[in-house]
Amino acid sequence: MRAEEKARLEEEERRDAEEVKRREEEKARKKQKEKERIEQLKREGKYMTKAQKEEKARNERKLQQMIAAGIKVGGLGEGEAEKEKEKEKEKKKADARKRGGKSKVSAERRP
Repeated sequence: MRAEEKARLEEEERRDAEEVKRREEEKARKKQKEKERIEQLKREGKYMTKAQKEEKARNERKLQQMIAAGIKVGGLGEGEAEKEKEKEKEKKKADARKRGGKSKVSAERRP
């Protein structure tokens, strides 16, 4: 009986040791995978620290609040600025035609 109990305890200890070793290997594997993911993000230039992520989220919330309040936020419509400039040029041309004189816009285009 003593030998059987001793063998059973040794087997149980061996299993416990294997389980501990397996858990440690799993933990190391997960840590390595996370490290590789961070390295990949750094290579792509997309890695952000926790503080940077929080700041980005805070800025995004502020932006959404401004949009909801009806404030026009620059930089959202890249094509809008160019359209506005074109409208101003056309308006200057039309004013110059009405006055019968030359505008800076038309003088600049002539070689």
